[in-house]
Amino acid sequence: MTSHSSGVGRGNSMRDFLSKASSNMSDLKMKASNHSSRLSSSISGRSTTTSNVSSDELRQPMPEITRPFPVVEQPPRCILTSVSDNNIRLTSTKKGLVDITSSRGDKELFLLIPAVKTCNDEGDAKKKKDVYYLKSYKFNRYLTSDSETGEVSTVKISAEINNNVENNDEEEEEEKKKDWVAAAKAKAESALADNSPTKSELGDTEQWLLMRSPHGGHFLVSVKNELNIATCSRTSNDGEGRRITTNSVGLKGANSVEESWDVEFVSGELCFMSSSPSTSSEESTKQIRCDLLGKCSLTSEKRGWEVWRFVEMGGGKVRIVSWMHSQFCIACNHEGKVSTIGIGKAEEGCDEWTVEKAPEGCTGVVIKSVACARRMLCRREGGGLSTMQEFEGDCGVWQLDAAHSQVYTLTSFHHMRSIGPFPYVTENMKQSDQFVLQMIDEDGTVRLYHKSNGLYLGSNEDGDVECITVSDNDDNESSTELWTMEQAIDGGYTFRSKTHGGLLSFSNDEINPKLCTVTAMTDDKREVWSINPLLPRAISSGKIKTFAIGTSVAVGTTVAMPFLMAGMLAVVPAEATLAASVMAAGLTGAEAIASVGAIGVTAAIVFREDNDTIGIESEHEENDEGKDYTKRPLCAWRSW
Repeated sequence: MTSHSSGVGRGNSMRDFLSKASSNMSDLKMKASNHSSRLSSSISGRSTTTSNVSSDELRQPMPEITRPFPVVEQPPRCILTSVSDNNIRLTSTKKGLVDITSSRGDKELFLLIPAVKTCNDEGDAKKKKDVYYLKSYKFNRYLTSDSETGEVSTVKISAEINNNVENNDEEEEEEKKKDWVAAAKAKAESALADNSPTKSELGDTEQWLLMRSPHGGHFLVSVKNELNIATCSRTSNDGEGRRITTNSVGLKGANSVEESWDVEFVSGELCFMSSSPSTSSEESTKQIRCDLLGKCSLTSEKRGWEVWRFVEMGGGKVRIVSWMHSQFCIACNHEGKVSTIGIGKAEEGCDEWTVEKAPEGCTGVVIKSVACARRMLCRREGGGLSTMQEFEGDCGVWQLDAAHSQVYTLTSFHHMRSIGPFPYVTENMKQSDQFVLQMIDEDGTVRLYHKSNGLYLGSNEDGDVECITVSDNDDNESSTELWTMEQAIDGGYTFRSKTHGGLLSFSNDEINPKLCTVTAMTDDKREVWSINPLLPRAISSGKIKTFAIGTSVAVGTTVAMPFLMAGMLAVVPAEATLAASVMAAGLTGAEAIASVGAIGVTAAIVFREDNDTIGIESEHEENDEGKDYTKRPLCAWRSW
């Protein structure tokens, strides 16, 4: 009897449970339906009678990009090679030691970061002409010097030094001591720890002036000590009575050849190199691909293996390097044979090319070898690359397009949030929406095309932000999808509506912040955005990760547009290695470099602002200016 009653009780409990579950499910469905309705209304377009129109019917095609933004790696990375011996390069260690080596790797890479003067009365930071910080790419340490000892070293920079952190929780430390595994790990980490001195901020001892040397290359002059970095010989006793002479690095002031350095840049503009098929052929456009072994082929994919870095070599010449496999570059020997070869292993000039507009009637550019009588790069039947002496049509025509395909994510410059899923902003960067940034004119007027919705970002006077349709007949003065993009004083960009002047922002809601427009900048600056180029991933294999060789990627300006865009960045996180995934973030104003701008002549590297050269001057000939092969950026070849 008792057993039967117990069974009935359990049955009733189960029915109650299922009934409550069904009720909860109905509530969830109702909430989901309401949420879906709100999302549908946000992309309903300008028309008020779109209730019977599906979102697929509202979709508009990707906008045509007539003013492309290039992707230029910033800050530029360089290798410093002694003019006196081209097998001697500057290197550094984790402990701060600076020495010389014959190697050519991450430890030999330095970031060239312009120094910035103190802000003037208007709050504008001015860059010091030709003065830079040299930062180790591998160890994130800054090159510094000591005139008293004559030593050159690197130093860590920290905004705040707190030597009492280890004493904050004595009980926790005691617990760790009881765990022998944790104690052993802590001991090992302590042995490998970098205990070298740390500075709280950058100073003039970390600033370097790049001056031309009469011996070739440049002097690296300490701004503080007014002495040059030089290779020098040091004699020491080996402990057995023998004296040994070794080469090292120090400070000198003789302006000799030992103090002269070639500044070789290894960063550049990132592009896809696509074939230009014949108009009479049904063949689709294909990209040059470089695999792990350096073999080149043609493919319809547009991923990391198809991206090429165009590195400026001076005088309009470029070196074409695989982005994913940076040990390989495209070279042409004196017989016209094309191959991929290790950096620095080609004969002089064999890995240098010029890029010019293709002859009239062809859509694209021609890429000519510098060393081999200006032979032109072409594709051969069956895939692969070759050269031709005379122009023979479309097989020698290439189209260069920016590696990010003009696609971006928008993240808050001062808050860890990103736009997505529309119309909200989120702390989860994986949910970031993708936008195509379309430049309308040279005054900074843009459209933001929401890639997944297939519509444009618009706004109204009530502060609402919507996805709307755009008509070719729309009056630019009344088009609510037009925004004026301006650079903020402390970095990042703002988007102001052309019709009502509202700034693109998001609500101050910790749970579900939503896009909106406001009339003025708020105190927490939710109206400032980072614009992050979305770079391609590697091939689909999960075992091979995407990486970007460099700490950041910046978007420069088009040739015909002086509007500054160098603050658009996709920064590899500080903990990243060469195998790290590309992530989007902002770069601080101190590290941001001036716009690539309207470069009429190319150089090893040239940055200009208000006609004031703040970079290394070009070694071009005067009659080179205005030539096709000196025009930049490369992805803007359609406007040449």
